[in-house]
Amino acid sequence: MSQAYPTLAAMGIENINAISRFRLRDADDHKELKVWFEHAADSCQPSSLKFRFPQVIDREVAKTLDAAIEELEQLLGRESSRERLLLELGRFEQVMNDKMNELRQRMSRLAG
Repeated sequence: MSQAYPTLAAMGIENINAISRFRLRDADDHKELKVWFEHAADSCQPSSLKFRFPQVIDREVAKTLDAAIEELEQLLGRESSRERLLLELGRFEQVMNDKMNELRQRMSRLAG
């Protein structure tokens, strides 16, 4: 299974099937990727792992972080970041178009 997720394996995540969720957040001087795992209550495995990336990152670190996020999204059955951004952009365009139409209608009522 780790062959399908080489970036996560390289980061030391051994039991990829136990991943339940993740979060990427900006801290003061770094980005923090936190990955949670589902384990039995009596397990000695960690319930989460944190990975810190410098806030100002070079190309190689950015590539690693992007690859890790894509693998986590794929593993958890989520849309990729690109697909999610395109979906959000489409929604935003629809809201803006609706608002523009509303304003045009109001303008035509005031002029008429």
